[in-house]
Amino acid sequence: MKKIIPWLNKKKAVTGRVGVAIGPDGLSIAHVNNADVVDFCEFYSDASDGMSQLATLIEDKAWQGKPCSLVLHPLYYQMALAETPSVEGAEVAEAVRWRLKEFVDFPLEEAAIDFFQLPEDAYRGRKSMLYAAVMRKKMLQSIAQPLEDMDLNLDCIEVSELALNNLSYALPEVRGGTAVLHLLENEGFINLIEEGHIYLSRKFDIGTSSFPSGQDNLSQQESLLLEVQRSLDFYESQLGKGIISNLYYSPARASTLDLGEFLSMQLGLSVEPLDVKSLVISEYEQDELAGCVTALGAAIGPGKQKEVVDAAH
Repeated sequence: MKKIIPWLNKKKAVTGRVGVAIGPDGLSIAHVNNADVVDFCEFYSDASDGMSQLATLIEDKAWQGKPCSLVLHPLYYQMALAETPSVEGAEVAEAVRWRLKEFVDFPLEEAAIDFFQLPEDAYRGRKSMLYAAVMRKKMLQSIAQPLEDMDLNLDCIEVSELALNNLSYALPEVRGGTAVLHLLENEGFINLIEEGHIYLSRKFDIGTSSFPSGQDNLSQQESLLLEVQRSLDFYESQLGKGIISNLYYSPARASTLDLGEFLSMQLGLSVEPLDVKSLVISEYEQDELAGCVTALGAAIGPGKQKEVVDAAH
């Protein structure tokens, strides 16, 4: 989901990249240097404090002019699955915008819209589909403006689903598809992927706050299980992609261990924590990296990290 704002042009990062993920539950900052090493990673539960810390980091770490990717929290945009319009080139964007007129509850001229294509073999190749993300331009500008005012080169804006998927490229290759489940504080989403490509992405209103420590969370676990199972069933029956063989859950922390064990028992497939430590090159610990997964994915970018990690290990 690159370049949601048309005037932000993606540039090749030659001096590293800063990733910033912002939402109502906080702000995370990650930096990947020009050797592809994650040399900074921090989550701030207070987003305003995080922005102040970012300004300090830019000065202290000489990040002035660094390429920067901003990751939007899922609450800030809506995702819609739509059939790809039968037009060519530049006309696709306008046709997608027109198709979303009944999906949004505000004038289309006030909407910032971008999309990404599903692989050709999705839906058994019967039709070409895409995911479109839409949000109000004014909201997008209010989120991006503070970063633009800093001495960073804000050249990329991503939705959380794609930022997380950047890390998925470094996951072990397996037969069949892979599910990556990510929980934020009050919501979450699941990506179903194969060879790094997203075939299905679904949001749901279940997050880490749904599983308070020291309590019986069986009903909440069952609700999440239902969402996951629906996604797996759709992947198999509607997309025609066969059976998912692996599921990774995030954030991978001690607090989510019970949830992972529950899903493993119920789903009958390989369920593992998303071990970010094994997917990046960094001296930071797993718990620290786990709190910054989308910022890390945005800073790393798509595809490249698998080669880097394989070479390092």
